[in-house]
Amino acid sequence: MPDQTSSGLDESPYPLAFVAAEGADGAPNENARRENSFRCEVMGLGRFQKEGLVEDLTTGRVWRLAADEGKYLRGTGLAPAPLAHWAAGLHGDVTSRIAGLAAAEQVRLADLEVTVSQGFASQGSFARGEAVGLVFDLAWEFRVGTDEPADRIVSLVDRALRSSPANAAMAIGKEGTFALYTNGRAIPVSGVPQSKADAQPDPFRRHASRPAPADGDDSMRTVLTTRPGTDSTTVAGDDQSGAIGWHVEAKGHYDFESGTVTATVRFPELATSESWALVSDRANRQAPSPLSYFSIGTAFCYHTQLCRYADVRRMGLSSPRLVQASSFSGDGEKAEARAVDTHLFLSGTIDEEKATSLLVAAANTCYAHRALSVDVTTGHATHIEPVREPVREPVREPVR
Repeated sequence: MPDQTSSGLDESPYPLAFVAAEGADGAPNENARRENSFRCEVMGLGRFQKEGLVEDLTTGRVWRLAADEGKYLRGTGLAPAPLAHWAAGLHGDVTSRIAGLAAAEQVRLADLEVTVSQGFASQGSFARGEAVGLVFDLAWEFRVGTDEPADRIVSLVDRALRSSPANAAMAIGKEGTFALYTNGRAIPVSGVPQSKADAQPDPFRRHASRPAPADGDDSMRTVLTTRPGTDSTTVAGDDQSGAIGWHVEAKGHYDFESGTVTATVRFPELATSESWALVSDRANRQAPSPLSYFSIGTAFCYHTQLCRYADVRRMGLSSPRLVQASSFSGDGEKAEARAVDTHLFLSGTIDEEKATSLLVAAANTCYAHRALSVDVTTGHATHIEPVREPVREPVREPVR
């Protein structure tokens, strides 16, 4: 199993994002498939630092991504927060589908900028085991530079939203399922739905060492980058009695030359000194695909809440890890996201009763899991910005 005394993110020689397994070429990009399935593994590196592996099960391609928390949770801020990955995936999925539809239908676009904002809140005390995550409205804003008729662009945006599995995951709630293993022993869960999937191997036993770039390639240093931000004053406390509300916002654009999406993600109300820019690629080659980000972000978020609760309750755990399965379907007109299945692995002096309560507490406070388990009201506004210069001809799908 991997050496868990090894260095954290600050001492790693590798970029925050890299390809850990190349996988097979030739498959359609994820927007063109009827089915997309992902396997995520998350392993703790201490406090809120963690690394994850997200595998596209269609191709076998694996990205290793890193996550951390900022000053709002007394983290080190050395990698994007879990919800930054999650929001970048949501943003990239819809943005790339607008561009893909435009290219397929010869709709000429000069610019495509998208902003998505999701509201969350934490209510109750972590210290007393009463905390619950709350989810508020999901808001989209689209700014499209084009000389095409407005009704054609509005139709394009509406169809992209309907065909987005990530957006469908938010609109129609499905409660996730769980399995629990403590010190190598499977334990039935209570308080949340029991997983019906086959038992999963512990990531520590599946991997002989920490992930490394495939073929020694560590050139992916521009996939996750920091950007200057501004400090705010709100910190997520562990013992508040009321609700603290805040938002995650992803704002970015589609690059017509590369076929990638760059989303800058920030938490406007929370204490932080910087934002993160995350690049996504629907072909999953130049950067992780949108649904890869969306899937691993959900797994990262659950792991953070697990560690947060275990720390407050002073539970004796050693490097919690989990395996998560995410799957999506769509026919180009309507999309569906299936319930997330999470297998949690705990080691240490924790007993079975406390292990079960920890699993349920993390599920109740994980913002991503909560967002996926309830129907979220979604609204959007589309702004058409006429262009004075001739608009370029539609760009065909990049050749991979």
